[in-house]
Amino acid sequence: MTEQSVVVNSLVEQVSAAALRALGRDYSMHVVLRGKRLRVSGSTVSLPAPGDEAPQEPYSLFRGRLDALALRSGHSDALLHESAKPAGKMAGKLFSMLEQCRVEAEGSLHMAGVTENIRALQDWRIRDAGIHRLQESLRDNRIEAVVLVARHRLGAPLPHAAANVLEQGYPDWMKPHVVEHIEALASVRHDQAAFAARATGLIGALKLSTGEPQFSRGESSRLEQASEDPATRRIRADDVPRWDPTRGDLVRKKRQVVEKSLPPDEAGDTARYRIHTTEFDEVVDAGDLCDPGRLAMLRQQLDTNIPGELYAVTRQAHRLQRYLMARQSREWQFDLEEGLLDASRLTRVIVNPLESLAYKQETETRFIDTAVTLLIDNSGSMRGEPITMAAVCAEILGKTLERCGVKSEILGFTTRKWRGGRARNNWLAAGRPEQPGRLNELRHIIYKRAEVPWRRARQNLGLMLGEDLLKENIDGEALLWAHQRLLVRPEPRRILMVISDGAPVDDSTMAANDNEYLERHLHAVIDWIEAASPVQLLAIGIGHDVTRYYSRAIELQRPEDLGGTMISRLLAVLEETERTPRKRS
Repeated sequence: MTEQSVVVNSLVEQVSAAALRALGRDYSMHVVLRGKRLRVSGSTVSLPAPGDEAPQEPYSLFRGRLDALALRSGHSDALLHESAKPAGKMAGKLFSMLEQCRVEAEGSLHMAGVTENIRALQDWRIRDAGIHRLQESLRDNRIEAVVLVARHRLGAPLPHAAANVLEQGYPDWMKPHVVEHIEALASVRHDQAAFAARATGLIGALKLSTGEPQFSRGESSRLEQASEDPATRRIRADDVPRWDPTRGDLVRKKRQVVEKSLPPDEAGDTARYRIHTTEFDEVVDAGDLCDPGRLAMLRQQLDTNIPGELYAVTRQAHRLQRYLMARQSREWQFDLEEGLLDASRLTRVIVNPLESLAYKQETETRFIDTAVTLLIDNSGSMRGEPITMAAVCAEILGKTLERCGVKSEILGFTTRKWRGGRARNNWLAAGRPEQPGRLNELRHIIYKRAEVPWRRARQNLGLMLGEDLLKENIDGEALLWAHQRLLVRPEPRRILMVISDGAPVDDSTMAANDNEYLERHLHAVIDWIEAASPVQLLAIGIGHDVTRYYSRAIELQRPEDLGGTMISRLLAVLEETERTPRKRS
């Protein structure tokens, strides 16, 4: 590569990254020109240099791929997409393609340049697939026809060849009820959840969700190739761990992934972990479990029960804040299109008056971006002082982190019923099959999401004082759930802190299996996270020795010591990773 090519590619990377951040609303993304295919790894986008794929159109295809990726990032919630995706390989792939149509329609609405870039990408795909006579192709390739008609109805940029064909009418094979499903997508284009529901209805009308579709092998291949294109998604199914305990098919995938990653003896424990039914499990926001009046009363009760020992916790929090703020620094960014004129670039401007990259800006650079999740045991044994201390200390820690620009999430876990509830009744009705696995209704609670400020979430913590909330605890699945939420965060450093007062206990599950069934699963999950995950895991046991589960753990005999210990342990982890940076995933 010549020196001139290096300079050109460097400028292309900078401009591309700026466009990706602006359209994708993710300011951690950066671009490198490398390889023969577009790939996304964390916050890095690798793609071929302009001209490598289509020498005759070096920049239009390049810009189209970049814009498609950015629009998926900025207009689509990857977790919502994965949770709504229907079962079945073909159904899931078409579902992803329809979501890409939605984001391209939404994102290009008022941007003529983006519209042309996406249209150029669509033109290239049609040529690359060998679809020359489009009218015949739409008659024979029904998947292609559905996607193109959906693009047309949603207002997404269409290939030039398709626009005129579709204006003449839809393919003859497309039945009225299928057309109605496609047209219904347009009215919910702005609402991803509603769009996902209607897209699933369309897939059902095509009979894609009940098994392999009645389409030709060529159509299946076309659908697979299109959905595998990294430019059509920000996070693909393979990128998001399918570990949602509320979905049975995802649980099976979870076991396969964990089994591959764990040593053989431990993988066996995880692979044998069974769940009788996930029908009654729920992941719920705290505010949805209680009416606003009672929630306000519980919050007031929490405020009046704050013990005097927490003043010492506040001092510890100030120490944490000083540590985090001390790691902030400032630096200059150069070669920008706006900002302060960079005197060192004046010669370049004089030689080339059209040179636009002659400005600089001062930016604040924080220490390694960090996300912290607190996972709090909401079992009955935490009732009283332990749960009060956990709630108040979580708030103090979370507020401190927020002041320093560190994202924090507060989660809780319990069960919906005592003694198995409807899950156990379901098992009894099935004739009590042996070794049924977990027999209870999970309740995973979101007290504070990472993106929600504390002023909007503080009321939710009062729910922990609700007498009817605290029941049984199934720790292994809760840990997988909290870990999954952290894995998809963009921050390079992710810390998961567990606060518990005992081993996993669910009477119904233990009676139908064996007393160590849940404990073995918890061991296997912890061992996998500690050995193979980029998430840093630590635990605090209240009156219980959790060091036999977690390698980074501490036991407290007094609940009032919780606040200071939480902050000191978090400080220790931060200082440790500052000295020896953890490998980024």
